[in-house]
Amino acid sequence: MAAISNSPIEPNRVFAEIAASAARLCDATDTAIFQVDTGALRLVAHHGPHGAFEVGQFTVPLAPEFVHGRAALQRQSVHIADLLAEAHEYPEGSKLARHLGHRTGLVVPLMRAGKALGTIGIFRNEVRPFGERQVQLLKTFADQAVIAIENTRLFKEMQARTWELQEVLEYQTATSEVLNVISRSPTDAKPVFESIVRSAANLFEPWSANISILRNGMFHFEASASAKDGDARFIVERASTVYPIPFDPITSPSARAIVERRIIELLDTTSPETPEMSKRVQAVTGFRSMTFVPLLREHVGIGTIILTNREPGYRLTEKQRALVQTFADQAVIAIENTRLFDEVQARTRDLAKTIADLEIASHHKSQFVANMSHELRTPLAAILGFAELIQEGFYGPLPDKSMDALSRIRSNGKHLLGLINSVLDIAKIESGQFSLNLAEYSLESVVETVRAGTESLAETKKLALKTEVPNGLPVGLGDEQRLTQVLLNLVGNAIKFTDAGEVRIVVTVANGHFAVRVTDTGPGISEEHQARIFEQFHQVDSSLTKSKGGTGLGLAIAKQIVEMHGGRLWVQSTLGKGATFQMELPTIAQSGDQQFIT
Repeated sequence: MAAISNSPIEPNRVFAEIAASAARLCDATDTAIFQVDTGALRLVAHHGPHGAFEVGQFTVPLAPEFVHGRAALQRQSVHIADLLAEAHEYPEGSKLARHLGHRTGLVVPLMRAGKALGTIGIFRNEVRPFGERQVQLLKTFADQAVIAIENTRLFKEMQARTWELQEVLEYQTATSEVLNVISRSPTDAKPVFESIVRSAANLFEPWSANISILRNGMFHFEASASAKDGDARFIVERASTVYPIPFDPITSPSARAIVERRIIELLDTTSPETPEMSKRVQAVTGFRSMTFVPLLREHVGIGTIILTNREPGYRLTEKQRALVQTFADQAVIAIENTRLFDEVQARTRDLAKTIADLEIASHHKSQFVANMSHELRTPLAAILGFAELIQEGFYGPLPDKSMDALSRIRSNGKHLLGLINSVLDIAKIESGQFSLNLAEYSLESVVETVRAGTESLAETKKLALKTEVPNGLPVGLGDEQRLTQVLLNLVGNAIKFTDAGEVRIVVTVANGHFAVRVTDTGPGISEEHQARIFEQFHQVDSSLTKSKGGTGLGLAIAKQIVEMHGGRLWVQSTLGKGATFQMELPTIAQSGDQQFIT
């Protein structure tokens, strides 16, 4: 037992100690310990004067003709008083006994879980059977031998598991390192290639690792690594004399690996079947074994990882194949990242140029609209002025028919002037020239001005125009003219689109803010149009617009004016139940010289 505890991983030393102790304590001439090994019994320990058979090399068949064989097969002890007298039972065993001079023998199987792992036998050169005490003692030695075998098995299993875990850890570390390089180099695949071949060369020694990339129908040599730095430099120098290589599945294993979408192995590059390009590579590098792993992106080949070895007959293990496939996937990710980055950069440059062109065009458009608006406004103002003078009789009396025509001229002229002013406001907003003229104002006065200006329109359509303005409203600070323009637009739209019922203006004040609501009993606005109603040139409904008129600019301008005051403008509506436009304004607006910036 001391030998077992001192040598848990050296079974031969333990077996030798057991054999010597068994011979001494059992008063035997010889002791032999055999272990089952692929259908035979192999000698693992011997003690005695007969050294004719070498430990570790000598074997006897696992057969009943031998005493050791029968004990192992029958899984029970065999005790023979005279081996020479039992030649008919043990013909081969008797021959061996005669050769060694043995007469009495006792063999005990080494049992574990009902299975014989081997045998231990003691022998005497005279006919003198072993006593019961010696039989039991030999069985104890057999148990100790089993413990030694089991210790060795467990140690080997633990060692294999440790190696396996270490290998897994090394593989995981390698893939993790490559992923880190990918994250650090999203725009350049070269560092990723170098990390991959370096990891593969270190893990797969004595293999060297290389990467070739397919561009314009040719394989280009991109990276190489070997456990020996000198080999890597040698590979790069020699490969440059062969690469680039055409994409040809017949002459190039790299191309064949891509076409067949699988790993291709060449176990001896000097064989007659070796493709032409591999022969050329072998001629300049001396590599005998080569493995080609395709780099595929959505089944499209973009390159290969090439593993090379100077000895013939080398092939990757299954674990190595799995790892190099992971490396291939990582290489594809790096290539794809670089491609996407290049595409994004190109697209960004195109978009930047387009935006710049659009900004220039928008500026020119705004300038043109502003200039044209001014040019149109001047003669139109003159037309309206002369029409008013004629209508008032400055140039003499006119018949009633002419007066009606003049009224229409003035009405349509004012409408056209309003359109021109709206277009001019939009142009100013877009060019950043639209500003507020802040001064103290009375919101009561603004509401009254709007009511007076729209009352006749409401009466014409037989609508009730109601206002609810509390007394004692605080004086506001803002652009009164622009706020009147906003409220006039909201009330005018409400009257225009409401055919029956009423339009109501409600004003409240709280927490330093005015709240103004314009509510109508019109057709309402769908949710789809509510989201876009404040966009330039957007009209709620083409059929309504055709019958009611409008350009789709008023609400866009109104929203900009309210926001320039630091407020907000929104709508709430349900189809068939009217609409409510709500305006919230701080009683004291922001800086008066602040311009709206698009």
